Amino acid sequence: MNSTYYIALLCAGVLMATALCFNAVRIASSLNLMDIPAGRKQHVAPTPLMGGVVLLVAFVPVALICIVAFASERWYGSLLIWLGCVSVMALVGLGDDRHSLSPRVRLLISFAVFAAAAAVDPTFNVRVLDFNIPPFSLGLGTWWVAIVFTVVCCVGLLNAVNMADGKNGLVLGLSLGWLAILATRATGPLLTLIGLFAGVLTVLLVFNIRGRLFLGDGGAYAIAAAIGLLAIMVYNTPGTHSIRAISADELVILFIVPVADSFRLAYKRLRAGRSPMSADRDHLHHHLQDRYGWPGGLLVYWVAAFMPAFILVAISI
Repeated sequence: MNSTYYIALLCAGVLMATALCFNAVRIASSLNLMDIPAGRKQHVAPTPLMGGVVLLVAFVPVALICIVAFASERWYGSLLIWLGCVSVMALVGLGDDRHSLSPRVRLLISFAVFAAAAAVDPTFNVRVLDFNIPPFSLGLGTWWVAIVFTVVCCVGLLNAVNMADGKNGLVLGLSLGWLAILATRATGPLLTLIGLFAGVLTVLLVFNIRGRLFLGDGGAYAIAAAIGLLAIMVYNTPGTHSIRAISADELVILFIVPVADSFRLAYKRLRAGRSPMSADRDHLHHHLQDRYGWPGGLLVYWVAAFMPAFILVAISI
């Protein structure tokens, strides 16, 4: 891709995201996407739930132009499927932000979206788990077993990211770190899309960390779908010095902190006779806030999430 065209697309996405964020209150009010403080919601004033809107309006069109104009035949269909999944999950999240969809509906749609991607395109289907440390491979048997495994991983990441989205800057910081690590292994169109995505997320982070807007489920769902499927695409890409561009153990370590916390929460809630999707203040970020304050707890969370992944990726280079 010509670097001038790429910079123009990146600037277009960043400028559009910035304009949307500056007008977040007006836009969110007109769309009935304001988060009103009540109960466990402790923010001071009604806050726009703008993550899904910004990604749909600022990132998706720019990414679509990039794919249509510059993607090779090898990646064209896969990237369109990826962008379609991201868009659908953003709309599902926005529907929940506005109408409070039931957890069952959100779960069924999530399973359907990821299952369709894995069934239609092998780029999104994890058939074999290849580990570097220690080196071994684990086949997942039939095509359907591989699809089920892939879908469970994607939905698990989706719920983990959504559960972690309870403090300003947390999920967006995690997402930018994840993208940075994936960028060390991605090539070609995957790398260019990671750059475009990171540019828009950086704008959201600036506004989110100042409390000017929230991601909402629209933003959290779109980000989790985008990064989860990107990770699978990078995983299914041949590496320079190994069979995979990134190994299974590297991906496990990359996402382990929010995913493990989501499993812990679900287990405790089920033991207490509650829905695993119910809300409380038992999340890891709540405990870190109580112990270190905020943003101290935010920095501790980021270090815990990224340090093992950076070390493992550095060792594997």
